[in-house]
Amino acid sequence: MPIYKKLLRNSLCVALLIFSNFTTSASQMGPFNALMSAVQGARSGEPVLPTPTLSLSASTESALIGAAFTLIWSSTHATNCSASGSWSGDKSTSGSETISGEVAGSNTYELTCLGVRGEHSASVSVEITGPVAALWDYTDIAYGTEDPSRQWLNIRLAYDQTEPSPVYLFAHGNGGSANGMSRKQLHTIASEGYTTVSWESIVTLEGEADLLTAVADAQVMFDWVLANAATYNMDPDHIVVGGRSRGSIISWQMAHSNHPSIEGIYMYNALPRGAWQGEDWTPDDDVNPNSPIAYLVYGPDFDDDDGHNPTYADPVIARYDELDIGTRMTRYVDMWGDFQNGQGNWINDGELMHYFPEFVATLKGINTPPSAANNVLFMGHSFFAPIARQIPFHAAQLERNDYTQHVEQSGGETGTPLALWQDEEHRENIQAVLDTGDVEVFGMTFGPNGGYELWIDYALSKNPNTRFVIGIPWIDFPADYDTATYGNTYSEGLEAIWMGFGALQASYPDVDITFMPYGLAAVELRYLFEAGQLPGITQLIGDNPETSLFKDAKGHGHAGGLLLDLAEFIWLKAIFGIDLESYNYDAGHGIDLKEIAQTIVSDYGYYFE
Repeated sequence: MPIYKKLLRNSLCVALLIFSNFTTSASQMGPFNALMSAVQGARSGEPVLPTPTLSLSASTESALIGAAFTLIWSSTHATNCSASGSWSGDKSTSGSETISGEVAGSNTYELTCLGVRGEHSASVSVEITGPVAALWDYTDIAYGTEDPSRQWLNIRLAYDQTEPSPVYLFAHGNGGSANGMSRKQLHTIASEGYTTVSWESIVTLEGEADLLTAVADAQVMFDWVLANAATYNMDPDHIVVGGRSRGSIISWQMAHSNHPSIEGIYMYNALPRGAWQGEDWTPDDDVNPNSPIAYLVYGPDFDDDDGHNPTYADPVIARYDELDIGTRMTRYVDMWGDFQNGQGNWINDGELMHYFPEFVATLKGINTPPSAANNVLFMGHSFFAPIARQIPFHAAQLERNDYTQHVEQSGGETGTPLALWQDEEHRENIQAVLDTGDVEVFGMTFGPNGGYELWIDYALSKNPNTRFVIGIPWIDFPADYDTATYGNTYSEGLEAIWMGFGALQASYPDVDITFMPYGLAAVELRYLFEAGQLPGITQLIGDNPETSLFKDAKGHGHAGGLLLDLAEFIWLKAIFGIDLESYNYDAGHGIDLKEIAQTIVSDYGYYFE
């Protein structure tokens, strides 16, 4: 019996689990036992000694091989400390030490401090990278003639060099360097098909004169990229403007210049407090009706006392809304809370570029003009659209030469049915396809706020024979759950959604509506991973599709990876009725994904039918 069939059986054991957890916790009440021990010690006349505490941090998140950085630690109620991991030796109970990493990769520095009442351990990781040349394909390229020591840039090419690649322009934060992007950040960008241009100017802005110089440099750099794009296999017609803190300020006017090559903005900790202290200019002045799609992503949350508080972007967001282009603006906050550990080190794959894949997918969804001759239409977010985009490949393999489709994508909650209906630009794109009357299959992702009826009614008014598919994706942030909890949570949620779906079907008794919980792919693969039955897969989350199941902490699947490939087979079976056993295509991976997909659809037929 496939592992995932245990889901429903497991859900019947909730009472036993609750009882088990209660009895387990009753025997593991550490703080309570510690308190009772202290009370008993006091009663016996013995002194009550506290347990040690320890904090450990690093002066940087990443450093080049051989470059110095500092580890800082402090403890209380400890008598001695010892180091392990990427450093060693006895250490004082509090202090600092300047060291350098000699081995590329994530170096973990551990410290354990002992006291009379026990011990406490802490660790911090620093990403050690090779020489600058190892991170970049081209370095120290002069883009201006006024001051080559100031006007220079580095280039990291996209992985796919079969055609000119779109460009991501990045300007660093105050006091940083154009050399300072990490391997993980550059990998995330290159994986999305973008070439990174990290450019230098005034390193630290200390006044208006510095700001004016850096803003002027931004334009000189931009002109250089356009003029030299062919030399570096860059696409001069597809450019995204990025920056961090200071970098967002000096790039802001260029980003809103309405140049036809600029397609979007992706910035981290953008428009900090200092950006709003000028008397003659504030960033919202530059927002105009043609301002591009923007993702402003922030480390702090709204209640954090930080100069990069996300509220500083409120006037810009209000201006987007005032101009009726609010759907082009996305703001994410609290990345420090979501993706950093207690020592302030990133624990996600993309670091500050975490949302870049979603941003790119959003650009593709909005900038792809609808075709007038599509017989299949899909709309959804980044857990849905990447699968849809692979269906034409399978149609070609199956020699379905009459297959055409349009995919409309928007990131996160903005890709759900109700949000897409409320977004004028997306709605018009989708309705333009439906207006042809040629759409035979209309697939959409699940949305917690509904909105299905709006689309169903509109589509039926154009083609009364349209079939509908509602896809239920997997749960995001998979690392937040152990395998059993992940499976049980999906099972319970699926049952609740199914009950609501029954009411929808009752409203359209003569309409073909398919319920498609393709998120079962992630559930089954997690069980197989835990059982050691996925050849070559050694990580739940990682950069490499050949060794990891998810590509980031959010839970996106790798292009060409196990998760998306299995989901594609489920779609082929559930939507198009493809006999997977006779489908002469092998996705590889050392496991029969077609058989798994066939079994999922068969065993959960009461959902899929």
